[in-house]
Amino acid sequence: MSQVIVFLALAFSIVIAIFAVQNTTPVAVTFLAFRGDAVAVSVLVLISAACGAAVMLLLGLSREVNLRWRNRAVSQQLKAAQGRISELEAERPAPTTALSPTSPTLPTTTTQPESARGDRP
Repeated sequence: MSQVIVFLALAFSIVIAIFAVQNTTPVAVTFLAFRGDAVAVSVLVLISAACGAAVMLLLGLSREVNLRWRNRAVSQQLKAAQGRISELEAERPAPTTALSPTSPTLPTTTTQPESARGDRP
């Protein structure tokens, strides 16, 4: 996947470079307080591409930092939970390994069939 992204970025860079070489006509540019009377279109395209790349880099960095902070917080929670589990397991009494052979059994009830009962008329 990363090779595809690198290939697409390279292809996009080549297309921008070709566009910049073919468009060298000077134009007047006004942006906020900046004013340029004779700036080549190719320079504007390269500056725009560089600004776009810088913005994407900053957005990617902020996402990466956010994910690392979340990962660190979850890792700390996991360590705390594992420590608590260890404490609880240490407090638990040892389980018995076998039942005693003289364990009490439930009393069994016997029922007589209806024919054996003496309450028949």
